[in-house]
Amino acid sequence: MPHAPSSPPALDEEALVHQFPGLDRRALGAFYTPAPLVERTLSLALAHLGDGPLTVVDPACGAGAFLAAASRALPHARLTGLELSPEVARACQARLPHADVRVGDALRGGLEPLLARIPPEHLELWIGNPPYNGTSALLKDRAAYARLRSLLPLELPPGTSLRDDFAFFLLLASHRLSSRPGVLAFITPSSLLHAFLYAPLRASLLRSLSLREVVDLGPGAFAGTQVHTCITVWSSLSTARGQPVFFRHPHPVPLPEGEGKLAGVSFSPEGPEWRLVPIPPEAAALDSLWRSQGELLSSLVPVSFPGVKTRFDELLVDEDPRRLLARIEDFARTPLDALEDFAHAHLIPASLLPKLHALKQGPPFAANPACVRPFFRYAGARHRGTLPPEARAFCYLDRRLIPRGDHRLRGPYDPHRGAVKLLFNVRELPLSAALLEEEGCVHDHRHARFAPLLVPQRVRDEGLDITRRASSEQALGPLVPNLSPRGLAWAEQLGGPLAAFRALVRFLNGPEVQEVWAPVHGASRVVPVPLSALQP
Repeated sequence: MPHAPSSPPALDEEALVHQFPGLDRRALGAFYTPAPLVERTLSLALAHLGDGPLTVVDPACGAGAFLAAASRALPHARLTGLELSPEVARACQARLPHADVRVGDALRGGLEPLLARIPPEHLELWIGNPPYNGTSALLKDRAAYARLRSLLPLELPPGTSLRDDFAFFLLLASHRLSSRPGVLAFITPSSLLHAFLYAPLRASLLRSLSLREVVDLGPGAFAGTQVHTCITVWSSLSTARGQPVFFRHPHPVPLPEGEGKLAGVSFSPEGPEWRLVPIPPEAAALDSLWRSQGELLSSLVPVSFPGVKTRFDELLVDEDPRRLLARIEDFARTPLDALEDFAHAHLIPASLLPKLHALKQGPPFAANPACVRPFFRYAGARHRGTLPPEARAFCYLDRRLIPRGDHRLRGPYDPHRGAVKLLFNVRELPLSAALLEEEGCVHDHRHARFAPLLVPQRVRDEGLDITRRASSEQALGPLVPNLSPRGLAWAEQLGGPLAAFRALVRFLNGPEVQEVWAPVHGASRVVPVPLSALQP
């Protein structure tokens, strides 16, 4: 038997990162993993690995946290790692001289040379904490995105996508292990477990691998962040097929028998969302009951929109309408070479000068007082029920200055003109709703929608696409209540459409939704509204 290499000492990975002050950790999604979390992830993975020659693969190895832990626990395993930063990769190689550490980007083909060197008889353990940053730079690289998107042979329904780097790392690892025996253990955002956004990714992973363990770590597992994270352990070994998944809570406790096994529950993921967490019976029963008694909110209120995202609130939004108009008038007459003085005079940060230049290079315009519109900064759960006075402001709504405005204003129809609007969010926690009972533009809030009380008849009956083809707002038909046929009958019993909208706000903010349904289903499903139970 060959002599095993000496094991590197355990180190504080979070302290190691301070050796690299030039590394933009937030931009790269690089947050190094505390040693106890590394050991816990490795322990979970090893429980499902079995015996045999082994190669450990960390596709975003950083300073070598996982490879070092694997070297101590598995002294005869081959160690392979890929790291984007040459400086960090050199530190990892110095720490683990016997490992095969390369510089490269796993999402752009960097793994292939490493994987080609793995002996075919080896099991593979893919382990690590791949980067996550909300929106991957890969989305701007069409060729690289297309290559990785091809690893997910499923349709991406509206509202779902592959946006974060961790999702692409999971696809790479699962694709590899679908034809090789091994185990995958990654730390990722807990949005993987339940967010509707990643329903197709979960379905694809469950098709190619067997899910073995889920550990919900909760918030704050990484220094300097409050992101909710989790550990998932997957297997391609034949012995894993058909076995239930074991779920561990954020703060596990020993079982009474004191054998060291941590408390948890077993479950089997189920479609259509394929949530990777167990569903409490009371939440499942409530969801089923409400579906039998009514309609999904998105069907009951058929027409809704995202809010206005000006993309430049410092220029286009103000609490004082006269000051707002004066600023726009000044901007319209300011030449391109004087924009720095303009920004200084109106207290616009110098860092935003490129945005001012981009707007100024568009077609010339004259300020129009009619574009000054009431504006409401809807903030989701902070504004449950109604919007407070401090949410009021004014915006300058001109499509020449709001490039994305067209898809929000819907051709000749301006939904912001409606005097009554239901504000709500879907598939996003915390779930909340509010009612705006005066005319005004609604600010774009994450995953929020607004539904006017009254909409043109053809928009309600034929869908939003009709607004692209209509020559005028009159061609869209008279204003009618924004409710389904069943919703209209329900509204009559309550006293009219406005009473129905008010009932919806009370229901969505009520205890059954907030305390039972939303914590389980709120990030993955549209809430069903039990019309037969919401009577006057």
